[in-house]
Amino acid sequence: MKKNEQLYLTYFKGKVPLKISFWGIYVFAWNIVLGFLLGIIFVRMGFEINTFKIFAAPITGLLAVGVWNSAGKYKGKKIWSVLARIIVVFQSIASITNAIALLAGIDLTNI
Repeated sequence: MKKNEQLYLTYFKGKVPLKISFWGIYVFAWNIVLGFLLGIIFVRMGFEINTFKIFAAPITGLLAVGVWNSAGKYKGKKIWSVLARIIVVFQSIASITNAIALLAGIDLTNI
């Protein structure tokens, strides 16, 4: 198995500590840095922001799996693992619902 594959499996199996999995990878790396930069790149390339939302939904869902599993193995205060799981559930549901609605031609921004 390649080293990159091992890193991905380590993340998805929840072997990355919750603070790194949630705050480092999910919140900072994905939602702030990459989400922002990829959103700008998509818009600069002439795509609508909705195209980026459709592209980002599966990535958000996949990263949520790693956070969910890390939260399950977290040994600290239970509140932090519960809050992390609540946040990734809500964001995943919102992201996937938005992507499905956009693919179906429904714009949810004015509802």
